[in-house]
Amino acid sequence: MASVNSARKCDTKSEVIVVVVPFVAQGHMNLMVHLSRLIASYNLPVYFVGLSVDIAAVKRRIEGWTPSDYPTLRFHDFPEPPGYLSNTNPSAEGQSYVDFQASAMNAAAYLRRPVGDLLEELSAKCERLVVVNDALMINAVKDVAASAENMETYNFYVGSAFHDASLVWEVLRKALHFPSFLWKFVGKFVLPAGAVIPDRLPIPSTCFPSEFFKFIVDQRQNHHAFCKGSIYDSCRAIEGPYLDLLAMVYKLARKGPVWGIGPFNPVVTKQNTKSDEDSSSRHPCLKWLDKQPPKSVIFVSFGTQTILSDPQLYELAEGLEQSGQRFIWVVKDLTKGYKNTQIKAPAGFEQRIEGRGLILQDWVPQLEILDHVSTGGFLTHCGWNSGMESMCRGVPLATWPIQYDQPRNAILITEVLKTGIAIKDWERRDEIITSTTISNAIRRLMASQEGEDMRNKAAQVGKAVKESVMEGGISRLEMDNFIAQITR
Repeated sequence: MASVNSARKCDTKSEVIVVVVPFVAQGHMNLMVHLSRLIASYNLPVYFVGLSVDIAAVKRRIEGWTPSDYPTLRFHDFPEPPGYLSNTNPSAEGQSYVDFQASAMNAAAYLRRPVGDLLEELSAKCERLVVVNDALMINAVKDVAASAENMETYNFYVGSAFHDASLVWEVLRKALHFPSFLWKFVGKFVLPAGAVIPDRLPIPSTCFPSEFFKFIVDQRQNHHAFCKGSIYDSCRAIEGPYLDLLAMVYKLARKGPVWGIGPFNPVVTKQNTKSDEDSSSRHPCLKWLDKQPPKSVIFVSFGTQTILSDPQLYELAEGLEQSGQRFIWVVKDLTKGYKNTQIKAPAGFEQRIEGRGLILQDWVPQLEILDHVSTGGFLTHCGWNSGMESMCRGVPLATWPIQYDQPRNAILITEVLKTGIAIKDWERRDEIITSTTISNAIRRLMASQEGEDMRNKAAQVGKAVKESVMEGGISRLEMDNFIAQITR
């Protein structure tokens, strides 16, 4: 495990070393490895740390760039604790989602000592040690942060700025004991221009499992004592007012500046075609997409942590079939693993949709699918990774939130940005969504004037996001500002 000793490769004292500490969940690690690439592009030494099995999986699944192109980016791995269940590639028979969640929280606690030891070692090798930690890994870095005079920490928040800003706005109202109608009036004068906070937002306690909610609260207690700023995978082109609201509140709380430097992922991925010499390395689903008409395929994926019930899988299968639309459906079941997933679908389903639908049970190149000219929609659980990846590429969304920040992300997409339609809203979270509801929503998105208008709106958003990361763009300027802060 050569990378375990990577810290010893740096014999001379650096001015700045950056350490990126992600939470041990695939979505978090995927985002933060992209952030590591962005920081390394400024020729700064960057250490991306984590457990061996997780780092190996993350490196295999990097899309749009190659780690070897960034010589200052180093992967520093630690042995995993006994019994660790990695959700980057879940394959343990008989394990439930709760088991994976508990394992992730235990692993975060386990990493406190090895991460602390690494930070102490690196702090002696540089003038300034900059730690960019996931907001769920605050406890893993706070010991050294409190003792190392040359170390400063920045929190990274994995959700949308809208999610956190709307929560902060609600907390302020309750703290000031304002009735809702009066607070709405106050908002007209206090909220940044363009900020819209819809009524009846999902209650956090209904969105997060109780034990995980306690874990989040524990991580964030008193973190402002040593936090120098906050980072979001967000873009002012789409969430500017909410970043401004967070900056206003965080400044009052002395939590430092707020940077919206997204999208972290590459906004354009290489699209090999069947005429390319290396087309043999392309994923089969991309070759299937090559044969489909433009904007005709809806991509269906609920991420790595979602388990739909057998009755819901059945209704979803029927809905996809009844819609008459082309689709790629990625089905993953954490309790059985990718290879052993059994779709509870109507009899003869796969035969009837052959040629029109593609069912995949393993990892897929999501960025390349969303970038493909044949992709015209994305049915998603509304994880922020997927949301940003889709918006970057001008692909409208059909929203189906499951948990965490996803219900509020769905509202941002459907009610604020208006780049998607809701298939399942949070008030119906315990219901089985019928095949008729699903098929009607898919047809609205893929085969109606409303859907075409939404695609045009999404394309405008995608253009603005892409421009934001170009030279002189707002996200590029925010990134430059962050680098200037840590290298001052």
